[in-house]
Amino acid sequence: MRFRRMVRGTDRGYRMKHKFKFAPAVGILALLLFFFGLSGQERTLAIKAGTIHTITKGIIEKGIILVQGDLISEIGTEIEVPPEAEIFDFSDKFIMPGVVSPDSNLGMPQPPMEELLEAVRSGPTVHNLAYYPVLYSIYPEHPDYSLALMNGFTAIAVSPLPAGIAGLGAVIRPGKKTLKDILIKDKAFLKINVSVNTPFWSMMKGALEEAQKKIEEEKKKAEEEKQKSEKDKKKDEDEKKQEELEEEERISESTKIFMEVIAGKLPLLAECSTPDALSHLMALISAYQKARVIVRGGPDVYKAGSLLKEKNISIILGPIIGSAQVMYERIERTNFVLKCQGLGLKIAFQAPGGIDDQIHLFDYLNKLFLYGVKEDVLLKGVTIVPAEILGIDKFLGSLEKGKRADLIVFKDDPLKNIPVIEKVMSGGKFVR
Repeated sequence: MRFRRMVRGTDRGYRMKHKFKFAPAVGILALLLFFFGLSGQERTLAIKAGTIHTITKGIIEKGIILVQGDLISEIGTEIEVPPEAEIFDFSDKFIMPGVVSPDSNLGMPQPPMEELLEAVRSGPTVHNLAYYPVLYSIYPEHPDYSLALMNGFTAIAVSPLPAGIAGLGAVIRPGKKTLKDILIKDKAFLKINVSVNTPFWSMMKGALEEAQKKIEEEKKKAEEEKQKSEKDKKKDEDEKKQEELEEEERISESTKIFMEVIAGKLPLLAECSTPDALSHLMALISAYQKARVIVRGGPDVYKAGSLLKEKNISIILGPIIGSAQVMYERIERTNFVLKCQGLGLKIAFQAPGGIDDQIHLFDYLNKLFLYGVKEDVLLKGVTIVPAEILGIDKFLGSLEKGKRADLIVFKDDPLKNIPVIEKVMSGGKFVR
């Protein structure tokens, strides 16, 4: 009995003795958990701006953009700034959304010069690579992407290199290290390069007809299934699964892609250098009412303006004025952008050339503004219009509450002054 009390007493003494020894450790642990909890929370940034061009909601003078994590949480003039917000004062600067590039070959491995010269001598090469995803050719850490991001390109649609039916374009977010992190949209469009007097037409026609045939076969089977009784359905369930697997194997990857095109799920991005190429393409596509077309046009695209207007087709243009020497034939490039603007066409702009030219996009836009192209057409043409074309306008292309915090801070209005980029934000983080 005495022994039992002694043990209990010793135990009580031990607990009393060590109670205060553990208390500081518990307090430190609680503080660590508190601070780590705070650091895990999304940062709130308050960006004060002289001028905010939202693109879709007008211009805000002396406004504030609140950024929570990678999204815009509030934007306007009467915005209450939370006490914990980190403030960035750009009260004398011009802010607009990041550039959305609609049809670029940045980062794509270029063929050797010998192959290019041979292609020029032998004429356009035509292949059906509809099943080819350009995503597998993208190296996320390619230096061109980093340089593009530093110059305000926060979303880039990468196209396969020209090859007739060239393959599937993807939209990426430059500045990340893995394909998973850079990917915005893996099947953004099917790129085709429309060439006159080549096998392209028979190949395109055959691909569309084969896809339409498969769609009709699937529709017929679905109707037959509806007419079966419940008993028959249960009986044939295993057989049906086996047939579906066999049918899936019979349909080529290329045909599956064109089935999506015909159903309107995947747009065609058609590079048409001449009005007659565009006219022939639209005649070919007219049998498929749900098919959607985006046109990458050359200097003469405005000559097919009435057709583009009638079909409500968006166009991608290079922001160029002047003349160019192409294949020993001088092509006078008048202000075709102004002509397309006059026709009321929806225009997106793709900076020309490689990275060294593309980073001068705002210099080109500045020149077009001086020649009379409207500010609204120019700024929408590098933000919301390409975002709409690519089907990513719900979260990119303008500065609005709930959209991704991608923006450019200019020293002044880039169209009315020499364009000088001071800061670039991508996903709520300043990358420049």
